[in-house]
Amino acid sequence: MSNEFHFNIELYPEDSKKLIPIDIDVPDGIKEIVIRGILEPETLSHEESKKPIIDALKKYVSQGFEPLEVRNNQILEKIWREFSPLKNIVNLRIIDSEGKFRGTGDNRFTKGIPIKIGVEESTLGCVTGDIPPGEWKLILEVKQILKRCILNIVVFLNRENSIKIVDPILPYTSVLREWESKEGWVKGDFHLHSNHSDGALSIEELIKFSIKRGLDFIFLTDHNKISGYHTIEDEGYPIFGGIEFTTFWGHFLGLGIYDYIPWDLVNPNVGIRRLAEKVHYQEGIFCISHPFTLSYPICPGCRCEIPIDYDFVDAIEVWTGTFSLRKFEITEGIKEWRRILKEGYKITAIGSSDMHKIEDIRDDTPVNYVYVDNLTLENIIRSVKEGKVYVTSGPKIEFYINDKNIGESLRIDDDMILKYSCEEEADVKIIYNGEEFIKIPKTKRGAFQIRFDDKGYVYLEFWQGNKLLAFTNPIYLM
Repeated sequence: MSNEFHFNIELYPEDSKKLIPIDIDVPDGIKEIVIRGILEPETLSHEESKKPIIDALKKYVSQGFEPLEVRNNQILEKIWREFSPLKNIVNLRIIDSEGKFRGTGDNRFTKGIPIKIGVEESTLGCVTGDIPPGEWKLILEVKQILKRCILNIVVFLNRENSIKIVDPILPYTSVLREWESKEGWVKGDFHLHSNHSDGALSIEELIKFSIKRGLDFIFLTDHNKISGYHTIEDEGYPIFGGIEFTTFWGHFLGLGIYDYIPWDLVNPNVGIRRLAEKVHYQEGIFCISHPFTLSYPICPGCRCEIPIDYDFVDAIEVWTGTFSLRKFEITEGIKEWRRILKEGYKITAIGSSDMHKIEDIRDDTPVNYVYVDNLTLENIIRSVKEGKVYVTSGPKIEFYINDKNIGESLRIDDDMILKYSCEEEADVKIIYNGEEFIKIPKTKRGAFQIRFDDKGYVYLEFWQGNKLLAFTNPIYLM
């Protein structure tokens, strides 16, 4: 036996960036909840998509160190179809009668692929377990409606485990039983996705690929959920919990957290404060993710579009993905980071792959080196907050002023020796209080006396022509 509910919801462009709750009364004895959704039309035509995409691309390439002034559309005419057709985008969040998170729709919802929450089995991205009776909430997260559409939802409340699914949560199989303890500069990635949200790899496959990349640790940051991390059992490899809070006004990382936090604590009225406080309550890192990336209508919500109070921010993801494909947003991120450092905020810059599939990892995708006494979550969080991080697409680097390392502070003195090294030949730029202070072309190492007159910060960038190779976090001048 089962109960069945049907909803037909008409959506218009003015419904964009809205949450629409649907209440479902779940009786006692239910073994599974199955939800199917169809959105019609889900996409615009290519012709309808063309102008909005070109306008968004013009905005995107007009930022960074070398903005591209597009006087005509010849360049963009060649690439706009890569982002077409544009989509109406609606996701689904499921909260049970006890107020607990039980799943999201991700790429399945609105495509007719069933979402299942069961006592014994659930689809990826959902939480298996008892189904308490009472009022459950289905929350429609209406990201973007570009054209009038109809969302048809069918909800089945079944008293037997009757629906077979193609993407169940499988028992976790540990990749490694033990991992060698490490100290010093350890190598990791802060921003990765699994098939529990919109990634292509299982968590086990993600760990195996991370080991192949030579990473000492990773953070699993699936969109708006931490349920995938909770499936991990007896894993020796250092994989840590996190969430990419995928909001209507920007994406933010909560790193090192262990409990679910709802993303909609962020809104234009309160900004990021309430969400950041929840992350900090769990002793995690609050980080702004890819703040200058493509947004509406190509990737609505991906770009940070609300004012940020940096008193609540620990880190900013300056370098996301491959430099060659995303140089406009990455260099705009560097400009913003320099600015907020000059205002006196000690915000750590990180780099991340934002990996969804293996093909996202290229030669110019960044990794982070974090200095720790021992590789533990607590030490990584502490070191990131202290700025003991450098970001590189490959070569290891060093940066000292006197005996002070990256992330440390020293008093201004007449006798200051700056030392640096890089495994590859590069042009080294010394950035002092937001400006390029000295440029040393085609070098691998050096040491020289240097003078700074004002308090502030100094960090290094390593370039090969117009290609960013690596950068450090600052040494602070007192």
